[in-house]
Amino acid sequence: MNQQVRFIGYCIFAIIISYIPFVGLPFIYLATIFHETSHALVALMTGGHVVEFVLSPDGSGHVVSQGGIGFLIAFSGYFGVTLWAALLFQAGRNQQVTKAVLGILIVIFSMILIFWVNHIITGLILGAVIAFLIGMLLKISMNLMAYASQAMAILVLFNAIKSPLYLIDGRAVGDGAMLGKITLIPEIVWVSVWCFSGLAVLYWLFMTLDKKSV
Repeated sequence: MNQQVRFIGYCIFAIIISYIPFVGLPFIYLATIFHETSHALVALMTGGHVVEFVLSPDGSGHVVSQGGIGFLIAFSGYFGVTLWAALLFQAGRNQQVTKAVLGILIVIFSMILIFWVNHIITGLILGAVIAFLIGMLLKISMNLMAYASQAMAILVLFNAIKSPLYLIDGRAVGDGAMLGKITLIPEIVWVSVWCFSGLAVLYWLFMTLDKKSV
């Protein structure tokens, strides 16, 4: 099948899933974990430390950190989801790389569960996602695993494009509001940067695909 046709199929699938209640929730959890993991890792990389890592049943979450570079920590959440999605999609172009990346994600999420999680709901959500990824590694064929990785990546990427729009609610809370306070650049600018970054990566992924049937 033409890779670009398959890509369009992934996009249509992602749109359909987003309108089916509860079915798309596991992928929202995955996107939220990527979001909060990005905050946490950047906090660590810039000299800070993580105090709290929380996931909620509705698909939201938050990380509390101390120290580090506030601008980079605040910016990294939504932008990080886009990067994780791109990594997951590109990994799906090679079966062995897919397996390695899924293994790395399992290790990272397990370490988060061990060292940063002290809420039962967060532990259950993170544990379920880890179990799902382990199931992908153990229960499905290498070929199907690669396709599943790409489909999952597009679902996460669509979330990265759409979720920043929820910040435009007039409440002035969240990563955009925080960046607005730090930089004096309006929240809407940061929301636009995150959304367009996601769209740019979506377009880039599409353009890198082989037009020939495979």
